[in-house]
Amino acid sequence: MRLIRLFGVLVGPLARASDWMPILATAVVSVGMALATTPGADVEPDNAAITLRMAGVLLGAAAGFVLVDVAAMVTTVTPVPRWLRQWIRTLLVTGAAAAAWAATFFLLTARMADGTQLRTSGLVTEAAVCLLVGLACSAVAVRQRPERLAAVIGAAALLAIAVSTLPYLEDVWPSLTSAGWEDIHQAWLAAGLAPLLVLGFAHREVRT
Repeated sequence: MRLIRLFGVLVGPLARASDWMPILATAVVSVGMALATTPGADVEPDNAAITLRMAGVLLGAAAGFVLVDVAAMVTTVTPVPRWLRQWIRTLLVTGAAAAAWAATFFLLTARMADGTQLRTSGLVTEAAVCLLVGLACSAVAVRQRPERLAAVIGAAALLAIAVSTLPYLEDVWPSLTSAGWEDIHQAWLAAGLAPLLVLGFAHREVRT
């Protein structure tokens, strides 16, 4: 019960103290991409999938900036544990990134021809894992250096990982008609456990 009350007390101050500009700017870019995809014509499912994948990677790269605790050197001596502050930040930015991705998704689907569908669950899985990887990379960097540069490093790490998969495009980012779609996305789900474990480790207290 005390933890729930503490959570409620901290949400507002942490939200106000966080750097939201990168995720907000990326949300605008994501929505803009949805509007700009095949302008003046129905959006084809494959084009929609490409746009959603780009949005997922970009939102994952921007999310880590919310994890930066500029007051880390002061708050380490308060009764509020670091792990709680960082998990609250993680939940807040996850909600914001999910809302931006969902807005992009609904804009694209609204512009698709009647009767066409996306393989939504797989695309959601990809976006969620991209977000977790981006947050995990930033969380590790922020643990070492609680400053904005750490989030830049985390974003660069996710972008580098994404670029490194391009030679294996069909094995990692399969087309919507791929026969291996389900198996590949089972692998995506399994891969999502790794950044979750990394987040748990990185959000621990920092020993001084």
